[in-house]
Amino acid sequence: MKNFFLNDLKYEKKIDIILLFLVIFLPLSLLCRSLIINAFTILIPLIFLIKIINEKKLFILNNKIFWSLLIFWLILLLNSFFSINFYESFSRAFGFLRFIILVFAIKFIISYKNFKFEKIIYSIWFSTFFIVSSDLIFEYIFGFNVLGFQSNWPGRLSGFLDQELKIGNFYYGFILIALSFVYKNYRNKQIFFILAIFFIFISFVIGERSNFIRSAFLLILFLLIFIENSWWKKIFILLSSIIFIFVIINSNPYYKVRYWDQIIFPIKSSSNFSIAMKETTYGAHYYTAIKIFKENLFFGVGLRNYRNESWKEKYNDETLKFNNSRWSTHPHQLHLEFLSETGLIGYASFLILFFYYLLNSFKSYLKNKNIYQLSSILFIIVSLLPIIPSGSFFTTFGATIFWINFSVMTTYNLVNKNNS
Repeated sequence: MKNFFLNDLKYEKKIDIILLFLVIFLPLSLLCRSLIINAFTILIPLIFLIKIINEKKLFILNNKIFWSLLIFWLILLLNSFFSINFYESFSRAFGFLRFIILVFAIKFIISYKNFKFEKIIYSIWFSTFFIVSSDLIFEYIFGFNVLGFQSNWPGRLSGFLDQELKIGNFYYGFILIALSFVYKNYRNKQIFFILAIFFIFISFVIGERSNFIRSAFLLILFLLIFIENSWWKKIFILLSSIIFIFVIINSNPYYKVRYWDQIIFPIKSSSNFSIAMKETTYGAHYYTAIKIFKENLFFGVGLRNYRNESWKEKYNDETLKFNNSRWSTHPHQLHLEFLSETGLIGYASFLILFFYYLLNSFKSYLKNKNIYQLSSILFIIVSLLPIIPSGSFFTTFGATIFWINFSVMTTYNLVNKNNS
């Protein structure tokens, strides 16, 4: 396969080869410093634009996806003029443009010459994910990863990201794409089921609760929808995962505190969910975001301005256990981030855009049964679930993962065999 791949590259344009390698190693860039991630997310769109301008292929952008994303971007820019801090809001909204072009660059490379390099792209993405998985197991056993990085937070793993505790987001973003590659390319399906258990176990021991819950949702939905004739295997995976997790929670004091004491016990002991939520730091962020939204109903306070608004005295609420911790860079929930920072107008445009493309993509999946498309559809759906805490939608790390999946999801909607 390696020689075949290298021989094929001899006949391709240099600019296409550069784009291919940048897309192949885009997930790997997420394991590096922010400077590297930003470099990839700027270079890929820039090189792609140079290519289609020089080759007079701007028609590639002339479709519903591009124009709808562009309108969404313009709405974000317009929102900046109503924000409490124009510079903060406008700079973040303007930077969103690179992700629109990134989507088309990834779609172009995946579908290049009738999906010529599809397998090599997903194989490298899988290899990256598997290396990260192996490293996390190493860290779980020895307390530090293969590079000597060690998390300072008990019960949390950081892997190659050192002290940045967001490897769970990376894991959640690529777990189904990795499993889809295995299912599609290995005849022995037992490997798939073994890896599914292995990956969900790692997702748990990483210690990022919300990303583990999302990963578990992803896997359950994937098994129910795609794996049609192996109910006993589905049950085996689910039961095995539950048993593994139950044993680890009860044998590790840090996990016991984070799951039983901080999640399950408060919900059980409270008369309703709303009261239980007020007992958490996330609740302090959520209720503050709701108040900010009510104060700024139509346009919100502007992107990146929750941080500038949430500390103000008028949002003080003594019914919140962690009232003094309500300040944060973002509300830690995607829907509340849009509501508080973009108001009803930004939030409505966001929902319309993504539900429209989810519906179109799922219709496409029902026709072509593409496993990669399904994996990304499920990622987008689970990412849009309310209540569960999340990172900011607009940070480079999380946004890159989201838009990679969006690219994969929409790549298989309309197959243009002559796109290159």
